[in-house]
Amino acid sequence: MDESLSGFSMKARGCGGGGGNKCGRWNPTSEQVKVLTDLFRSGLRTPSTDQIQKISTQLSFYGKIENKNVFYWFQNHKARERQKRRRVYNVSDPSDDEIIHCKDKVSSIKRKSSPSIRITYIC
Repeated sequence: MDESLSGFSMKARGCGGGGGNKCGRWNPTSEQVKVLTDLFRSGLRTPSTDQIQKISTQLSFYGKIENKNVFYWFQNHKARERQKRRRVYNVSDPSDDEIIHCKDKVSSIKRKSSPSIRITYIC
């Protein structure tokens, strides 16, 4: 082994491969996902520290969970919803907007005189 890498372990984290090893990644149960999704749909987007604690305590009944799992679930779910809205909006309703298909990079764009124009890049 290279001297500069001494102390660096090449062992896998135990995900996959059988052998009964547990994965270091949190896999929510279907019940946990349902509760989290219901909370999100009810309007909870960025729970406070106290709310995260209460939610993780409630969800621990259904399986292993930590506060950070709840925090990151909301953060990721919010980001995915935003991406989904952007994709649906950009694809289904181009209206008066210019749609530019680009292969590499767009160097210059001619805009209409209207200041409220939205330009959509589809790469």
